[in-house]
Amino acid sequence: MSAHTHCRVCKNVLPEPFFDLGMMPLANAFLSSKTECQNEKSFPLAVSACESCGLAQLNYVVPAEQLYRNYIYVSSTSEAVRVHVQALANMLMERCGLGANDLVLEVASNDGTALREFQKLGMRVLGVEPARNIAAVANENGVNTVAEFFNTKTAQDLAESHGRVSAILARHVFAHVDDVHDFLNGIHEVLAKEGVFVIEVPYWGDLVDNVEFDTIYHEHLSYFSLGSLSELCDRHDLRIVDIERIGLHGGSVLVFVKHRESTTTVSGRVHALNEVESKKSYSSLESLARFTKAVMEWRVQFEDIVKEASQEGTALIGYGAAAKGNTLLNFCPDVARELTGVLDRSPHKHGHFTPGSHLPVLPVEMLRQQDVSHMVILAWNFREEIMRQMQSFSDNGGRFIIPLPEPNIF
Repeated sequence: MSAHTHCRVCKNVLPEPFFDLGMMPLANAFLSSKTECQNEKSFPLAVSACESCGLAQLNYVVPAEQLYRNYIYVSSTSEAVRVHVQALANMLMERCGLGANDLVLEVASNDGTALREFQKLGMRVLGVEPARNIAAVANENGVNTVAEFFNTKTAQDLAESHGRVSAILARHVFAHVDDVHDFLNGIHEVLAKEGVFVIEVPYWGDLVDNVEFDTIYHEHLSYFSLGSLSELCDRHDLRIVDIERIGLHGGSVLVFVKHRESTTTVSGRVHALNEVESKKSYSSLESLARFTKAVMEWRVQFEDIVKEASQEGTALIGYGAAAKGNTLLNFCPDVARELTGVLDRSPHKHGHFTPGSHLPVLPVEMLRQQDVSHMVILAWNFREEIMRQMQSFSDNGGRFIIPLPEPNIF
């Protein structure tokens, strides 16, 4: 793991971190035994904001090979994600004129959940997924997937073997990339002249406004605003032509990028969000200080709510063994100690223990064997889906604790 001292977009020297979570385990490094728990490694987790381009970024980098070659998250387990990618495929077909002869490439395509929606619409698809275990699942499901990291070399190989592509998706992967310049060089190598590059990424403004500190973990190296993304694209003869804010994952943006020479005009949504960011100055010293103060105040409120619930005499359980939930539990160890375990729908996580807090990950069906009064929804960004699925728990008197953006009991 190496120190990260210069901005990955503009290369200026980074200031001291404005938010430091201390030593933290890797958020998706679930443990298979108590012995592994005893030998678990932790790494520094702190965020700095570039004073020049405004990009917020971690000041230490865990090697990608360590994070992603064997991965445990699969996107198909979330109903909300499945609905979202279906709508995304239809939107791109209509907005970008994609048809049966077009090839759609997805970077970090996971188990192929998104690409299958494009297949249903008659398009050719190709996935690039560095987690070999997940890429194997995608190929078994009929989604042609290359088990590699996306970079300039990979892009050149793909352009040679498959030709240039009409659309490239980078859904919740761009924030994970250390060398963003090499990544965008790769985009140039494989994107067709009038092709579209679609980035879906957590939005820095939502993170600051809604105190979403749990979005911060070792995989998320960068926290993008429109301004920092625009500066990066400018350096690679690319330009942002449209942007949409979406609610997924607590607040994200869909960013539509084309070659600079494209004839596509820039949407008014781009200009409008630029104005918002100019007024709010998300990466200013004042904004960053307010964010840090708000997180500390939030922790007190959340811990008080959980403590009050635990004093009612019955146990508490968590729901959603998600990366953000692991950041939250390790930041609030007193809360973690109140939980008997964490329920999750992914069979890949069952029988494992959560990083740092070492709670058992249980199948959702195990809830019937747990005498619990309150369920802490750690994957709060999917709270509506989870509360709907757990209706029987609520009908029997159970109550839901929602951590963010404000601690509440429902």
